[in-house]
Amino acid sequence: DALREAAAHRLARLAALTDDEGQPLVPAAHPYRWWGLEEPTRSAVPLRDRDQALSLSPSALDQLANTCTLQWFLGREVKADAPATAAQGFGNVVHVLADEVASGRTPADLDVLMERLDSVWNGLAFDAPWKSEQEKDQARAALERFLHWHVLDRGGRTPTASEHDFDVTLEAGEYAVRIRGSMDRVEKDAEGRAYVVDFKTGKGAPTKDEVAAHPQLAVYQLAVREGAVDEVFDGGRPEPGGAELVQLRQPAPKKEGGEAFPKVQAQEPLAGEWVSDLLATAAGKVLDERFTPTTGTHCSHCAFRASCSAQPEGRQVVE
Repeated sequence: DALREAAAHRLARLAALTDDEGQPLVPAAHPYRWWGLEEPTRSAVPLRDRDQALSLSPSALDQLANTCTLQWFLGREVKADAPATAAQGFGNVVHVLADEVASGRTPADLDVLMERLDSVWNGLAFDAPWKSEQEKDQARAALERFLHWHVLDRGGRTPTASEHDFDVTLEAGEYAVRIRGSMDRVEKDAEGRAYVVDFKTGKGAPTKDEVAAHPQLAVYQLAVREGAVDEVFDGGRPEPGGAELVQLRQPAPKKEGGEAFPKVQAQEPLAGEWVSDLLATAAGKVLDERFTPTTGTHCSHCAFRASCSAQPEGRQVVE
């Protein structure tokens, strides 16, 4: 159209300009300098070796299978994610204190936990003093909910491990997937099965249907089935008895204790092969290097909008 033609003429004039020595004044005006006109390339070296088990973390599965492979690639592989935020620091501190209580290194006493919190809180970078105070109040509430949950009779479940590291290789279709991670808490239920607890400190929570198909919880259960917690069950191989998210920032419904207790979202013991199918889907995307953007509500807080072709600010300008 007329606008493109006019732009082309002006760029041609700029590209033709030279200085007294004949050197181009605006070399970037010439199309041969526009990398956006080049065809996409592929690396000569594969991202992952197909002959080796593919290493993934439980938290990466949902991102790969259900959210956005480009976001996973830029954040996990390129390591281009934004620096850790104060919100992440909040979560890390609460997780550490929960582990100290579960392992017996710190008593289950709110005053003691708040002293421990005070000793590290100023190391978290908040935008303003009022925000720091607001988040500290939230941290106190989260720790109080944790303590109430910790001493609660949970149907005969007893703790067996806290911050339990595991490393198992799972068969997922034609792929072998090595899952390495840490379970916030492992408990034994009344039937001798392993029950996995994952503490959450975010402001959002999945729906009931999303919890039923929650990839991270499901992978924990699959890992239990493949021996991830044998060592804390005296070398035996327990069956997975379920898993749950404990939302420490969010109060339970009134019928479950209200403000003093955390919201608990449980996933039933695994049934069917849907988790293995999800793992196979994720593994296939990584090994085939299919890192294409997928839009959704996650885009609103994505750190890579400026590099994403699905967003106006990241769309290719030369076509």
